[in-house]
Amino acid sequence: MMNSALYRSFLISFSYVFMGTIGVLSVYPSSPLYGDWVVFTLLLTFPVTIISFGVMYAEPDATIIVLIIQLFMFLITWCLLYRFLQEKNSD
Repeated sequence: MMNSALYRSFLISFSYVFMGTIGVLSVYPSSPLYGDWVVFTLLLTFPVTIISFGVMYAEPDATIIVLIIQLFMFLITWCLLYRFLQEKNSD
């Protein structure tokens, strides 16, 4: 039961934060992935991309800093989601 919650929380957190990270890195028109989808992705992943978006907006060449911030966001999201799923499974 615990491994199931750990695995599911990892997959969900990784997908969510990865989608937000790609959106943040594609904010500027010079990015090869730039498009209309970026706005919707950033709105969908707002809780985990707000800090990275601010950094990227202030400094367009801050890719490494954005990746480090998103790594921390992933770990926080994974921990919170794991606790939520663990509590839900114990009920």
